[in-house]
Amino acid sequence: MSMKETLKSTASGWLTDLESRSIENVVSKWTEDIHYAVHPDTNGIYPMNREQSRFRTNDRAANIFKHLKSFKITINEMFTDVDKRTVTMMCTSKGETAAGLYGTDCLFVVTMTDDGNKIQKLSEWIDFPKV
Repeated sequence: MSMKETLKSTASGWLTDLESRSIENVVSKWTEDIHYAVHPDTNGIYPMNREQSRFRTNDRAANIFKHLKSFKITINEMFTDVDKRTVTMMCTSKGETAAGLYGTDCLFVVTMTDDGNKIQKLSEWIDFPKV
């Protein structure tokens, strides 16, 4: 597998992990020292590393995930920079809750380790809500 394919596989695999709605799956491709941030950071809690993210976001994410009957992320566009080991994905997420439909547009910028198999830096920009 070429480096470009490896980077794309790691990035898109992380989205599949996110769709699983399991925190352990979500962080499984992250390095221990990941630089993780969601923008805009209106609460002033980012960036986080893997353990901080698992601890601080576990309850919040679990609370969101438990309300989703379904959740799917579609990659609309993907750009890969092999030299920088970075993948940028413009995505749409859709789900269903008891209260109705859920959806967002989101942008993920993912930087991988030298071998392309682990996520070293992850930045998210989420546009709430889209339904």
